[in-house]
Amino acid sequence: MDQNTPTDDAELPLDQFFAGGVTQNDVPALAPLTNARGLLNAFVTVFRGGESEILIRLLVMREIGARPDAPRWSPQELEQHFAYLDAVKLRTVLNRLREFGLLLWDAEDRTWQLSGAARVALSALANVLALPAGEDADLAYITSQVAAGQAMGKPSLEALNLLLTKYRELQQAFDDALVSGSEFRIRQAAAKFDAIEATVQKGNDILRALMKDGELAPAMHRNAQAIGQAQSRLLRMHAAFARTLHALELQSVALGGSGLSSSDVAQWLRTLNQPRLAALGENVIGGVLPLPFAMADLMLDVAEYELLERERAAQADTTLPPPCDAPHTAEMTHERHAALERYISELGALQNETPLADAVVRGGYALSAYRLSLLSLIGDPESAEMRGPIAELARLPLTVTLLAAHESIARDEVAQISRGTIVPVQASLPARTGSANLPSPTGRGGGG
Repeated sequence: MDQNTPTDDAELPLDQFFAGGVTQNDVPALAPLTNARGLLNAFVTVFRGGESEILIRLLVMREIGARPDAPRWSPQELEQHFAYLDAVKLRTVLNRLREFGLLLWDAEDRTWQLSGAARVALSALANVLALPAGEDADLAYITSQVAAGQAMGKPSLEALNLLLTKYRELQQAFDDALVSGSEFRIRQAAAKFDAIEATVQKGNDILRALMKDGELAPAMHRNAQAIGQAQSRLLRMHAAFARTLHALELQSVALGGSGLSSSDVAQWLRTLNQPRLAALGENVIGGVLPLPFAMADLMLDVAEYELLERERAAQADTTLPPPCDAPHTAEMTHERHAALERYISELGALQNETPLADAVVRGGYALSAYRLSLLSLIGDPESAEMRGPIAELARLPLTVTLLAAHESIARDEVAQISRGTIVPVQASLPARTGSANLPSPTGRGGGG
């Protein structure tokens, strides 16, 4: 420290604060502080000592700096202006400020004036004193510092880091309030958001102007982007608070026609002290409610369950059936294809031209429709390449001919069917492809 630095007998050298083998040159974060020793000494001088001493020093410095038209003060003017202070104490304060370079004495015209370091300290103090009251005053101050840096063309990375940290703390606090589901905490968080919304909006405008410059360092540009995202999330909290509070209001219980709700009662109870709450809580816990105050329909539901449903549940047989073997897969497949195989045998046995109705309709509507749908596969080359009964059906030497007209059947649950014939062909001739658009037979009483 230089000769103007205030020292105490117990003050340790700076190097003794570091671990063995480490010097102050090995700590890059310390360099900005050591380079600003001259200005930091002003703050050290002002804020060293007891609280009363600090307040009097600040009072004297602010009063001296509050006369811009005549910044120089004569000793007589100081004595007259600070007549409300003890003369000895005033001289002690003036000498201390002079000793550490905050107050300058001009021997030629015998006047006092503030130094540049003192004006820096008073300017910072003025910004602090202008902050709004509340726990979020730091947000306004940091935002003002970012704005000052942006206006001067030298934004501070440290100020951006502090601003980003503050935004994230606010976001976490708001999220915790919403997750809690407490109407009191949510309203408190909403009020806090309303108090800082204007400051966040100003910070958003400042950040936009800062990003337009396009000359930010990479680290500062990343921080600016993160701050922009945090600002967007914060500015969307207003809608989240409104939705949550509206949902809570829907859940509140109205107290008769008084215009009050359970939320109003809860809010009122929060304003009472513990003795008052204890007095209200006397004799509020009673025994079983008298029967006239019980609801008859609820009593009936409970009685019905206790007398009937509970007994039914106790007598119900909930045992599982005995285990059994699953049916053999081959047998199930054979059962499914039995009707198809019989129909293939019947078609293969045809020797002459057969009307479509005689070859299809019998055994009911379901079997007749099934047989008619199978005729579309006769002569189909893709089905003929397959294996199994479908391929056998497709390779039958038959020609299926369908006409647009219908004929009445009125038997076996079939009313009408398309006219047509099934004609066997010689094995040496190529098989004709049957029509793929076969109309299904009409069910009971219908036409098709």
